[in-house]
Amino acid sequence: MREKIGNLELEVEAVVEIDGEEYKVVSVPNAEEYKGFPPSWEFVKTHMLTWRPYFKAKMLKVNDQLIPAIDKYLLNLDEDMYEFLLDIYYTFKVNKPSIETNISTVITRQIEKLEEKMGKRFSEEEKTQLYIKYGIEAAILRDIGVMS
Repeated sequence: MREKIGNLELEVEAVVEIDGEEYKVVSVPNAEEYKGFPPSWEFVKTHMLTWRPYFKAKMLKVNDQLIPAIDKYLLNLDEDMYEFLLDIYYTFKVNKPSIETNISTVITRQIEKLEEKMGKRFSEEEKTQLYIKYGIEAAILRDIGVMS
C-alpha cells in the first residue's frame, strides 16, 4: 500500500506501536532508488550554498536509536541516508550552527566521512557525483517534510 507523505508517494511496510501511538513505517527511497529528480531538486540545486534547512521531523528514541518520524509515519532509510539525516538534525536542530553553515557544509562533511570510511580520496568527478547524490537525497527529505 502506498501513501502520500508530503510531495511523494511512499510504500507502507508495516504498522507499529510506540508508547501507545500507532505509526506506519514507510520506505524512503535513496538517490539511486528514486527515478529521475524529486520535486524539490531545483530548489536544492539553486540554493545549495544558502539553504539552511529548518528540521521539522520528530526524532523518536526507540531502543537507544533515534528514529525519524513525520506525523504518524516512521521513516525507514538506508544507512547512508540515515547518517545524512542525523548530520542534518544535529547540525541544524540540536547545535544551532553559525550563519555560514548551510546544506552544502553537511554534504561536504558526508563526503569526507565516506572518504575516511573507504580509506581513499575521491577524484573531483567522484565528489561531484556524490554531491549530486546527497543533493537528491536532501530534496527527497524536503519533499516528504523532514525539513523546509
